[in-house]
Amino acid sequence: MTELAVIGMDAKFSGQDNIDRVERAFYLGANVGNSIGTSGIGSAEEQQSASATVLTSVALLAQTNQLNMANIAVLLIADVNYCVDVNKYADEQLVQQVAQQCASCVVMTDLGQALKQATDLVNNQDCAVAVVGINKTANQSSNKTDTEEAPAATISFDDTFSGYASVAGFASLLISSTDFASANQCYVYASIKGFAQLAVNSQLSSENTELNVANIANTVSLALQQAQITAQQVGLLEVTADSKAALALSESQGLMSAYSHTQTLHTALSCARSVTGEDGHFSQVAGLLKAVISLHQRYIPAIKDWQQPIATQMSQWQRSPFYMPVDARPWFPNADGSAHIAAYSCVTQSSLSEQALSSSEHGYCHVILQENKVKIAGQVHPVSDVRSNGYFASSALALVIVQGNDEAQLRNELETIAGQLVNSDIKQIAADCYARTDTDKVYSAVLIAETTEELSKEITLAFAGISSVFNDANVSEWKTPKGSYFTGQPANRDADNNVQSGVAFLYPGIGATYVGLGRDLFHLFPQIFQPVAALADDIGASLKDTLLNPRSITRHSFKQLKQLDLDLRGNLANIAEAGVGFACVFTKVFEEVFAVKADFAAGYSMGEVSMYAALGCWQQPGLMSARLAQSNTFNHQLCGELRTLRQHWGLPDVANGTFEQIWETYTIKATIEQVEIAAADEDRVYCTIINTPDSLLLAGYPEACQRVIKTLGKRAMALNMANAIHSAPAYAEYDHMVELYHMDVTERINTKMYSSSCYLPIPQRSKAISHSIAKCLCDVVDFPRLVNALHDKGARVFIEMGPGRSLCSWVDKILTHERDDSRHVSVPVNAKGTSDELTYIRAIAKLVSHGVNLNLDSLFNGSILVKAGSLANAGR
Repeated sequence: MTELAVIGMDAKFSGQDNIDRVERAFYLGANVGNSIGTSGIGSAEEQQSASATVLTSVALLAQTNQLNMANIAVLLIADVNYCVDVNKYADEQLVQQVAQQCASCVVMTDLGQALKQATDLVNNQDCAVAVVGINKTANQSSNKTDTEEAPAATISFDDTFSGYASVAGFASLLISSTDFASANQCYVYASIKGFAQLAVNSQLSSENTELNVANIANTVSLALQQAQITAQQVGLLEVTADSKAALALSESQGLMSAYSHTQTLHTALSCARSVTGEDGHFSQVAGLLKAVISLHQRYIPAIKDWQQPIATQMSQWQRSPFYMPVDARPWFPNADGSAHIAAYSCVTQSSLSEQALSSSEHGYCHVILQENKVKIAGQVHPVSDVRSNGYFASSALALVIVQGNDEAQLRNELETIAGQLVNSDIKQIAADCYARTDTDKVYSAVLIAETTEELSKEITLAFAGISSVFNDANVSEWKTPKGSYFTGQPANRDADNNVQSGVAFLYPGIGATYVGLGRDLFHLFPQIFQPVAALADDIGASLKDTLLNPRSITRHSFKQLKQLDLDLRGNLANIAEAGVGFACVFTKVFEEVFAVKADFAAGYSMGEVSMYAALGCWQQPGLMSARLAQSNTFNHQLCGELRTLRQHWGLPDVANGTFEQIWETYTIKATIEQVEIAAADEDRVYCTIINTPDSLLLAGYPEACQRVIKTLGKRAMALNMANAIHSAPAYAEYDHMVELYHMDVTERINTKMYSSSCYLPIPQRSKAISHSIAKCLCDVVDFPRLVNALHDKGARVFIEMGPGRSLCSWVDKILTHERDDSRHVSVPVNAKGTSDELTYIRAIAKLVSHGVNLNLDSLFNGSILVKAGSLANAGR
């Protein structure tokens, strides 16, 4: 068959008023209820409204692709209740009005038939075809009252499924041949590699067309065969999951039969109905749209409220290749460089005669889609292949920047904004304020809000808070629970309020890595996807995708997630590799998106390795993945069986894979002097890291550590980290670590990189870096000394480039309480249990107020739509 190109998209439904809002809902798996009336398209006024909806959508598709509407054919998939036959509307106004401005308009009720006709049109007429699914009816089920909550955002394969909300809206896709797309410089979001359909009217065929398991499985196999794709290549499968139990069972059983292969937890399931609710015709196109968006944006969308499969089918699901993502996660490039493949399992609804109006028949089609392999300057998937979106820009979160050179100017700005709340949208207010930002202004107050009411409250609080900062010598900053922030002592300005170069990136140790770390960052900041992917041959493996984003057919319980976290931290090689990888991710966000470069940098423990990799000191940081995976030092000597300790302590060896707790790490409130006295008679106890002057890590043989802790009379907490770095026995592996971390370096960077091996900047040379890391991992880390060394050289803004905020809290204690310096700021960019989106918004608020210049364009602008002929297509 002819390969079809998807060159345009549009949608709107129940409160999601543009394609970017729709995309955001699809990503989050957010359930959207009905907010449009309950009457159908019956009156002349409603017909006109429907035609206006279709024409507006087609106009957007045409405009984005710089095409003439008159050259676009429209295939309208619409509600069966308004069809007399496949090509005729009861009133005909909608068809006539659309046909007057477009090449043609045909009403259909089956997506499979629509794709077949679209193929004929693009082949024979060399035009683009708009496939539009529309429903103007949103009747809730009769047993649902107005006070009931909306159904859970799950699907009918779920044991807890209770029904879908109904939906009013439309979804549109613009389809052409690949030659047409190339000739007109249209951006291709995805390609339709093949599709197969099951006829829905047995009167027209002598074949068995009953919608059963065998026929669905055969249709899937035919679609895969036409596309020359194997079931193993499909990474995402969008399903219908009809609310009718019999249809849902036939579909799920048919899919498990057709996709059966030896690899379990291989293909993610997705379903638009979990987000939009259900309508037989709108839902057909919405499902295809969701598959296209997921493929283009390189993510696996969430089924937010999924729990578990129907109990009687559990064993079949466990043997299947499928898993159910309850959180969205990135879809990393295939290790072999091949394009991602998605599929769409579509149960269709059709009425082919007047007699069928009261008895709809169901058909089936299966569509195979492929990611578009963008070429720029001859390179496939180049770093410049940025697949932008409007995820941040369409968020309800508004970041309002208020600037001035004194208190009076700030108050005047706040009063102006307060006066705009009556007539202006808060997102527009935020955009207008950003457009007026001036780096010469001394003070910036940043307000965060999601509604007009919230912004009004934040403004009221800001008046009082800013006044306190200016007039109370004991108050240096103002902040709210939402994250709004203001400081009267910008850390990145000197005493004369001149901007200085004092930004330091701090890289935490690997122990803070946790399940779910950074899963939204690649979608929040699409600019970083390709630069990060280019760091390794298999970036998904390097970032430990399946460990940090575990796959399952049942929702993980809190206890299961906690155990997964413990298992993750129990493997030093894995968390070391993931820690280095995510340090690169966090750094790329600041460098590629916000245009912030570090003046200084330092690493905490194995964070030093992260520092060199993330700042681009090594030519091929991806080599570290294989080295760590094969490292005897980090898999068996200083972790795992802990053979270095066994040799050092004279303990017998054990077989590979044997776990025996001969090492534990504890955090304890004590000084190094106190610990040295208490541990004087213990030769298996070590102070590994000093976090603050009165807090440190104690590690060694558990029983010996407990004796020291008892002697100290302090409370201690075990960290469940059985790795013996930062101890005297680790020196046995010094030469191996030098060899492990010896790699070719890049051209010298401007950042001054400090090491706890000497508390001085390290030259960017292979030998210096490898010895610095080895010594750092053997010696005790004195973090207060490291922070003070940075501060002495001018570091004032400390940004923690990793999970958690431990380093930030220690920096504050070291500089504020020990040094009495309040003119600094520490900023975390990740908080377990808080969305990446909100965490970054709060971090930005602090950084802006402290005088750090950031490029925030992506927060206020952006869309998933790409105009034809744009720079994104250069060289294709």
